[in-house]
Amino acid sequence: DTRGAQTSVTTGVTSITYALDIDYLGQGGPMAIVVVNPNPVFDRTIVVERLVPGTVMRTLEVEVTAGGKGVNVARALRALQVPATFIAPVGRDDGQRYTRLLAEEGADVEAFDVSGFVRIASIYRESTSDRVTVVNDAGHQLPETEWDAFVEFAAGRVQSGDLVLVMGSLPAGLPADAAARLVRACHAREARVILDTAPTWLASAMSTHPDLVAPNIHEAHAAVTSSPTSVFDDSTVDDARARAEAMELADRCAEKTTRMVCVTAGSAGVAFSSGDERGWIDAPSVDVVSAVGAGDSFVAGLAARWHHDLESGRDVDWPAAVGFGVACASASCEVVRAGGVERSRALHIAAEMGVAEVEAVGAR
Repeated sequence: DTRGAQTSVTTGVTSITYALDIDYLGQGGPMAIVVVNPNPVFDRTIVVERLVPGTVMRTLEVEVTAGGKGVNVARALRALQVPATFIAPVGRDDGQRYTRLLAEEGADVEAFDVSGFVRIASIYRESTSDRVTVVNDAGHQLPETEWDAFVEFAAGRVQSGDLVLVMGSLPAGLPADAAARLVRACHAREARVILDTAPTWLASAMSTHPDLVAPNIHEAHAAVTSSPTSVFDDSTVDDARARAEAMELADRCAEKTTRMVCVTAGSAGVAFSSGDERGWIDAPSVDVVSAVGAGDSFVAGLAARWHHDLESGRDVDWPAAVGFGVACASASCEVVRAGGVERSRALHIAAEMGVAEVEAVGAR
């Protein structure tokens, strides 16, 4: 029981103290969490002794699961015993296999039938190190008319007060404002929106003022500088530089969205800013098995806390929400499957952190 665990964070010029009450997890309520996964994928996790480009290798083991950022978030929410509905446009060529894999996990799925196939992500884990290499297929090009039909379908399942998590890239071939259309449609239903998508769509969607955006440091940089990138390598950024850059990017994104921004910076931690309230949370040290999906587990933990605050009829406690998200992300790194958080471990890490160890960040 972590009731009463406390720490402090500077918000502007005012120092406040907060406590994280996690007894709510699993209680549910009338306000729903809806996870929208615009670009489903089969995750093909391949274990090799060592990944050597330009050679022929044999696998040690292979596992195929339903994947995508939204799947990882929904998986982590289920582990936290927080109900969520999962919505996705699923290509009819192999859609039955995809939805079957989700159902076998216990997901509450509402699939929207679209043309084409479900793309594949190849995740290479090396048995001799903690290195993981991910190659994401672009996938089938979705006609714009089908995307607009899916936006109408998804928005039709959202009610006033719901928390909608729009997670992951969008299907290939869609215009830059495609994510913005989905955000506007959910806002028209008076829902709150968390957006975590690729830079192409994030840059445009920020003008629709999603209630929170949660890019990683590379995505945030690409979104605010309009610089194209297809390779994200956390090993090239040390923690001290990552902290400074993430905080600056969070502030810059907050100016564009006028809402809350969280920029995840891998093992360094998370910066958050809404312009008025801002801070930094260090990530605790854990034994990393795989960091794939850690950012998605972060969003799940944050959303769980935010949902609790909404259900309690109070404003979200951002330091507590971000802190619990960091604890969930850290727990996620200790297991292979993306989003495979163990609830007891996440709560234990949160307790060890004293909710989350937040260092005061002065006002701009």
